[in-house]
Amino acid sequence: MSSNVVHKTRFRGPVGAHVVGLVVAAIGVMIEYLTGVPGFPTVPPGPIILVAAAVVVAMVAWRWIVVLGLVAAAFLSVGAVAAGTTADVLAEPGVIGQFLGALIQVLGLVVALVAGVAALFSGSARR
Repeated sequence: MSSNVVHKTRFRGPVGAHVVGLVVAAIGVMIEYLTGVPGFPTVPPGPIILVAAAVVVAMVAWRWIVVLGLVAAAFLSVGAVAAGTTADVLAEPGVIGQFLGALIQVLGLVVALVAGVAALFSGSARR
C-alpha cells in the first residue's frame, strides 16, 4: 500500500474563506451578546445558524451547498440591518467589546458573502 495518498480538502480558496467568514461572524455575534448589546434573545439564534451552516458547507461535497452558507449569511445581514443595533453600535463605539463584536460580525459576513459568491461562480465549490 502506498503512503503517497493525496487528500482533497474543501478548505482552500473561496469555499474555505466562506466557511471561515461564517465562523468569524458567529464569533462576532457572540461577543455582542456577551458584552450586553440590547435586543438579543436569551439564546441568540445567529451563532447557531452560522456555525451549523459552516459545518454543513465544510462537510458536504456538493457544489450548491455553498448556497446554504450564503442564505445564512444573507439572513443575518438582513437581520443586522433591520434591527439597526449593529449600525448603532458601530456608529457609537462607546463600549469597546460591543463595537469589536459588531465589527467582527460585519467583517465575517462580508467575507462569507463575497467568498460564497466567488465559490459559486468560480466552480471551486465542486469536489
